[in-house]
Amino acid sequence: MKLNLKTKLYAGLGFLVLLIILLWTSGLIFISTLADTSGAIIENNNRTVTYMQNMEQALTEIHLGMSRERLGKVDSLEQEILQNLRNQQQNITEEGEAELSNKLQKRIVKYFDAIDDQKNQSVSNDAFFQSLDEEYGQLQYLLAQITYMNLEAIHQKNDRAQKTAGNIIFYMSIIGIASLLLAVGLLINYPGYIVNPIQELIARIKSIANQNYDQRLEFETGDEYEELAKAFNTMAARLQEFESSNLAKIKSEKQRIEAVINQMNEAVIGLDNEDNILFVNAKAEELIGIDRELLVGKYVPDLAVKNDLIRKMLSDSNNEDKNKDQANSPDLIKLPTDDRFVYYSKEVQPVLLNEQSSNPKKKIGSIITLKNVTHFQEINEAKTNFIAVVSHELKTPIASINMSLRLLEDERVGPLNDEQSELIRNIRQDAERMKTTTAELLNLSKIETGNIQLNTQPAKPVDLLQYAYETMVMQANQKNIEISTESDQELSPVKVDLQKTVWVLVNLLSNAIRYTPQDGKIIMRGENKISSVQFSVVDMGEGIAEEHLDKIFQKYFQVYGDSDGSGLGLSIAKEFINAQGGEIGVESEVGKGSTFYFTLPKVKE
Repeated sequence: MKLNLKTKLYAGLGFLVLLIILLWTSGLIFISTLADTSGAIIENNNRTVTYMQNMEQALTEIHLGMSRERLGKVDSLEQEILQNLRNQQQNITEEGEAELSNKLQKRIVKYFDAIDDQKNQSVSNDAFFQSLDEEYGQLQYLLAQITYMNLEAIHQKNDRAQKTAGNIIFYMSIIGIASLLLAVGLLINYPGYIVNPIQELIARIKSIANQNYDQRLEFETGDEYEELAKAFNTMAARLQEFESSNLAKIKSEKQRIEAVINQMNEAVIGLDNEDNILFVNAKAEELIGIDRELLVGKYVPDLAVKNDLIRKMLSDSNNEDKNKDQANSPDLIKLPTDDRFVYYSKEVQPVLLNEQSSNPKKKIGSIITLKNVTHFQEINEAKTNFIAVVSHELKTPIASINMSLRLLEDERVGPLNDEQSELIRNIRQDAERMKTTTAELLNLSKIETGNIQLNTQPAKPVDLLQYAYETMVMQANQKNIEISTESDQELSPVKVDLQKTVWVLVNLLSNAIRYTPQDGKIIMRGENKISSVQFSVVDMGEGIAEEHLDKIFQKYFQVYGDSDGSGLGLSIAKEFINAQGGEIGVESEVGKGSTFYFTLPKVKE
């Protein structure tokens, strides 16, 4: 008959319960037997010994309390002795004890009759006391015999109790050892019977997970384990069939994908989530100069230590925030060739796996692509050089225009009518705008060519705020705008390029004045931070929409299409601040104004 797993579990646990009941029942029986034996010693013989002691003490008091001249009072002691005698006659437990008790009764009656006879005589004699002493001795002898008989019985019953206790210990030991052996055997074998098939099943499942589909289970237990083994074997066989039928197709698709990747003109490198290289195409292999067999499976940081190009290609591949900004400010990799430099832009694309629709996508790796942007870089450099040349060449005609305007405004040349004065004023504004734009283009060309030169020196933040205020106060007064300055007490000195930092503050103030309405207010602040000082310009203008905040510092970007600016000021300001080791940012809300801020490092003490 085959038993299922549930029945076997019940059988094993039931057997343990049976052992517990057996130990409990046998213990109760043996303890009850021992209690009965001990009770016999205490309840019967001990009372007899007590009665004998009470009678002996009373007789002693009677006998010693009498004198030859006068008999003592014995009535109360006589009643006590007779009461103990009656109790003794009702507590006969040993063989021969009844006969001795009857003799004791007769002697006691005779002893008290002699005392009563003597009480009726006026004069006592020595013969009476002598006979009374003899009776007293007989009574002592009988009391001693009965006491000894019961004490002997107590010893005998105690020996029997000890023997009973020894037997109980022996039998309990046998039962306990047998139960222990059975329980240990069950403990050793039964968990293994339950757990071993599960452990084997886990091992086989892990092998299946590693695509070893030839795994099989053989359980001939006649229970659910045997059914589980059959189901597992069926599953493994079907997986093996599926693997065999699809392996060729998968290999073909893999080879096709690898061929496509290898034919790409862009260098492509695939990484897993632990920064191990999964694949490298032919172009990437050519750029790196290492066989792909030596690259695949290697840990990126280990390779980057030995190869500068790999370090440039794979640096910050897990920095998602930086990757988001690469489209706007790509990191170019510059490689020398025989006659020129070749430029590559790096793009890192995370590979996401959507396990469940309700959960966010999980990153399982990334793909790094290097695009050849040499042509665009050459065009950009040509553009930068052109801007630099044009901006430099425009400085002379702009200076000539300004000089001509000053001559025209000189009264010695001749008076001007209102129309001529308005025309000169418009020409001057256009010339100033051209001058500002030219200066910004020159700064931009220096930035793009990496020729920013800093003349850093310690400066007081309050002085920087004051310089900017004095530069822009007249322009603010034209719109009746109030500029106030707020700063922490004892602002720490900062290490800055004074000219470029004041230029940034003036640029921020100029924008604030432009977008702050008539009779408005602008606040300049200086605040101590942990390792830097933060400068802020707060205006009460229209504010900037949230979708524009991440683009505000890009080149040529303008929030308002009709702006008079070139769209370069904030981009140049960002480059100036970053070059000095600071950060620049903006906070704004439409209808409530904007706060532009930047930080500069404190002078190290």
